[in-house]
Amino acid sequence: MAVFALRRPIAHPLPSVDEVADGFRRHELITRASAIAFRALYALIPFTLFVLAFAGLLQLESLWTKDLAPDIAPHVSAPVFAVLDQVAVNALTGQRVFWVTAGFLLALWEVSSAVRVVQGCLDDIYGARRRRSFRERFPTSVWLGALCGTLILATVADLHLGALVVAGPLGALVRYLVAAALLWACVTALVCFAPAKRRPFQWVTLGSSLVVGGWLVSWTVYGLYLTQVAAVGSVFGTFAAVIVLLTFIEISCVVLLAGALVDALIREHAAK
Repeated sequence: MAVFALRRPIAHPLPSVDEVADGFRRHELITRASAIAFRALYALIPFTLFVLAFAGLLQLESLWTKDLAPDIAPHVSAPVFAVLDQVAVNALTGQRVFWVTAGFLLALWEVSSAVRVVQGCLDDIYGARRRRSFRERFPTSVWLGALCGTLILATVADLHLGALVVAGPLGALVRYLVAAALLWACVTALVCFAPAKRRPFQWVTLGSSLVVGGWLVSWTVYGLYLTQVAAVGSVFGTFAAVIVLLTFIEISCVVLLAGALVDALIREHAAK
């Protein structure tokens, strides 16, 4: 008996492609990933207006006029920039209190809505015995949405603004390591606290690592698309960039749910 225990393999077998595909079908993960992506994209609009209005309250109108607008104007068409400029000026000057309050609350609501979809997905993937009500999921979805949103925004800032602090190949490596750590914290929070039954830290395994790697790859590809491929100087190119952004967000959501599914299947194999 002892000899048999010593000879057991340390690593559990990975789930097959058929098992993963069957899990996607049974739990309707593609459809749910689309819902999460839409909520995340919708949250970007009020959050952007919240940031601009908050800057206006702090008398930081130069954030738009001197920093953001000069960088955006050369890359979009004149009609598109005129719309963006009018919206930004209104948020900075005319409706600051409204967008600081309503913009933040609306963005938080949309992000928490996305988290509630994730909660339902993880409950199904992990085999929860009952479906939680909205009242049960809401408190967790709010603080978890705020935490994950902050971590993702910190990741974006690190990847795009970190070059101003640490440049060169070494700087790029440092930025990606920091981004991986931030995304790992985000995935860990979702895996441990989003399901109905709290999961221990040990549940953050191979699938979660695939999520972090998949997110970094997909976001890098989208950055290359914006800088090297997208023709955002035209109205069509601008709208195409938005559609492609929604696609990449959906891919990121699919990667998240796939990672959770892989972790759950690995646990099922280990229990057999």
